Amino acid sequence: MTWPERTPIRAWRILILAAALLAALVEAGPAAAQAAEPPPVSCIADNPVDPLGPGFLFDRGRFTTIDHPKATLETAPYGINDRGRIVGGYDTPGFIFQGFLLDRGRYTTIAVPGALRSSAIKINARGQILGDYEDARGGCHGYLLDKGVYSRIDFPGALATNALDINNRGQIAGIYADADRTTHAFVRDQNGVYTTIDVPGASLTFPFGINNRGHVVGFYMDANQVRHGFLLEDGALTTIDHPLASSDTQIHDLNDRGQVVGLYERGAAQAIQARQGAGRRGSGPTRAEDIGAARSPLTPWWTASGAGRLG
Repeated sequence: MTWPERTPIRAWRILILAAALLAALVEAGPAAAQAAEPPPVSCIADNPVDPLGPGFLFDRGRFTTIDHPKATLETAPYGINDRGRIVGGYDTPGFIFQGFLLDRGRYTTIAVPGALRSSAIKINARGQILGDYEDARGGCHGYLLDKGVYSRIDFPGALATNALDINNRGQIAGIYADADRTTHAFVRDQNGVYTTIDVPGASLTFPFGINNRGHVVGFYMDANQVRHGFLLEDGALTTIDHPLASSDTQIHDLNDRGQVVGLYERGAAQAIQARQGAGRRGSGPTRAEDIGAARSPLTPWWTASGAGRLG
């Protein structure tokens, strides 16, 4: 896939958390890469910065605890669909992570047969569940659970595959490690056809979300290890850098209206000012920081989509 030119790069000071997903590839070294059968590359059982405790649902100003009755330390909800069904993972005795579905107060364990561990990541409106699992050797694979049937998701020839999001059409976004132990992003269509999506010159491309139109968002790391958000829409790439960012911008998800959510890194002075001006209940978007009126490479798309208009 050919990508348009990117925006200028900036310095980066934070080790990227997502790269830990396939960190074992770097540590294994050339000798392992040349082995007849490459050593397995394991999935991350849980986010290294996740709190060890129950999860929660925040709905219309109310917090509801999500705590699997069999969890020893942690219950981590990762996805929710429009019907309120929640998927995630919980740890069992021996720190074995299992997936779960929470539907109308009832938990159902999701465990790929024969797997060392399983984790449910996303669920779409059709009830299809996306996740990853480790096989008997400890190798990482993605999976799709549809009407009680598990389907393995492995990018052809990859050492490891992680599926990260699924839309209502069954399109899947994720990452994989190739035979040279390099990480790439991919999209898998509903017919099982894979397409690699790498930003030229980027050391990492990480897709966090895919909407029902097949548009993908996430972030990429440039040559200076700065993170930039991106939108991939019908083959065209738009770099998304928040105009107030001191360094990194990261995009996490988007809906069918074209609205995106993410985060950006603020400078120390900005952070202090924000804390001093923050109310007890926090704040939503303000016109002063409306992306639609800011100098940003996203501005034309944002304005056209209507996402920049405040109600």
